Amino acid sequence: MDTGNKHKVVILDMDGTFLDSRGKGAIAHEWAYGAFKRTLNHYEITLTVEEIDKYFLTLLHSEGEEGVWKFCDRFGLDCDEFWTRREKDVIEAKIEAIRQGEINLCKDTEEVIKYLSSRYYLAVVSDSQQACVDFALEHFKLRPYFKIWYGRKSSLESLANRKPNPYYVNKVLRELDMRREDAILVDDSPVGILAAKRAGIDSVFIWNEERNECDPTFLVKNIGELRGVL
Repeated sequence: MDTGNKHKVVILDMDGTFLDSRGKGAIAHEWAYGAFKRTLNHYEITLTVEEIDKYFLTLLHSEGEEGVWKFCDRFGLDCDEFWTRREKDVIEAKIEAIRQGEINLCKDTEEVIKYLSSRYYLAVVSDSQQACVDFALEHFKLRPYFKIWYGRKSSLESLANRKPNPYYVNKVLRELDMRREDAILVDDSPVGILAAKRAGIDSVFIWNEERNECDPTFLVKNIGELRGVL
């Protein structure tokens, strides 16, 4: 595809970039907390949202697989069995939240993706599970615009491949036979921008006031502003 642009492929993160997975609940990602509480109910464990953040999510985000093991050790859980159940519950909850309209596309997503697809190859690299990426693209009728899309596998070991690891970014480049200078990543998280840096590609950071500690190639406020830089 010869567009006359510097880049040939735009790699998009999903959650927070073009999918508003915050949901419509009183707290952000209330659907996800509900899913985790269902997992805990199986083990007759009750935790508040604050305790879930402290004992699980903080460790999951900072330590990945090791953090999950620490959580399971604290509560005496079989880690492999717990993780399989947790993944099933959160995937089902996210898909249902999309079906019910609790999770929707970010403003201007369809227009911008159509525009970008006429100028670039498009790909998705998401830390969400592959089943959720597949469903979101199908549900919102976006699959025809993307050449390739990757979410993470649901195995506990797959947590090591989350951003800032450039594993899936590099996979996209290989699959599409692209040079590093051909690609640019769009993400709303500093770990995504770091993954782009580690992959040696340019980046666009969708900035918000809560998370701005990174050094992207371009800075925008939302997906609708991508036309100004791409």
